[in-house]
Amino acid sequence: MTDFAFATCLVGMEPALKREVARDRASLRFAYSRPGLVTFRTDGTITPEDKSSSGFARVWGRSLGAARDPEDAAHQLAAVGAQRLHVFARDSEVATDLAAWAAAIPIEAGASQLGDLVADVIVAPGEPAWLGLHRADAYHLPYPGGWIPVDMPSESPSRAYAKIEEAIAWRGLPVAAGHVALEIGAAPGGAVLALARRGLEVYAVDTADIAPQVLALPNVHHLRTKVGALRWEELPERVDWLLLDVNLAPQVALHEVARLVPKLRDHLRGVVFTLKLNDWAFVDELPKLAERIRQMGFTDVQMRHLPSNRREICVVGLRAKR
Repeated sequence: MTDFAFATCLVGMEPALKREVARDRASLRFAYSRPGLVTFRTDGTITPEDKSSSGFARVWGRSLGAARDPEDAAHQLAAVGAQRLHVFARDSEVATDLAAWAAAIPIEAGASQLGDLVADVIVAPGEPAWLGLHRADAYHLPYPGGWIPVDMPSESPSRAYAKIEEAIAWRGLPVAAGHVALEIGAAPGGAVLALARRGLEVYAVDTADIAPQVLALPNVHHLRTKVGALRWEELPERVDWLLLDVNLAPQVALHEVARLVPKLRDHLRGVVFTLKLNDWAFVDELPKLAERIRQMGFTDVQMRHLPSNRREICVVGLRAKR
């Protein structure tokens, strides 16, 4: 018996996804791919409940194959018993008409609830759709395509605003007004703005400029220095959240930030690190990097390629509740 799994990802991240699956699930063999979609075959069984260990898969589940048109999709999905319908574009940056597919399939659309059996209809212009099934669980984000809705304000100077908001939503981070955040690699200040708007006191570390509309906020403080030159005495007495988003190899970035953690450890609630993947070989190192973060004192470490990430991955580490 041969069965198939499917995974969707950001277009261009297929090599990372395939490399990760080959590393962690040797029983799955690459079968088929299109930009933003990869399938794997196995001699075993893939169910909608199949748990993916992939941080690069936005949606993961049992592959049902192609549907040539909306009516064919409706016919194939009629017998699966799905409680929720997710119709989404294979490439979120390409204009795609989803309405006809959604209208033809008599399954309730919208955000899933835990336990829902979700029918995924993955659409690309001028091509058959791809169909799959997944069970809504803590791994799967509830919105179609693994999307996280973020209201990006016009004054945000960068997509880092969306990246930190997505990380907060993904892990349910208890970020609250009055907390203190320290961001390494903060310019031009997208994440700084997001946290400041939430009422945090934000210390932004970067030699480059912070956007003036961000720096004008009374709860934003710019430390114009490199992370390697940052002195402990420059840090606030308490830091609740440590952020890192620098254009360095991930091993180097973690080495630079690790020396700050002993000073901050007593009050730190968690870290949000964006690790760059300029070399696909870095994917093989991610388990070791996660272990390094655990050794800093964070027992709950998870990685995910968020909707606003590019060739990078978000790592959230949380301390055990005290």
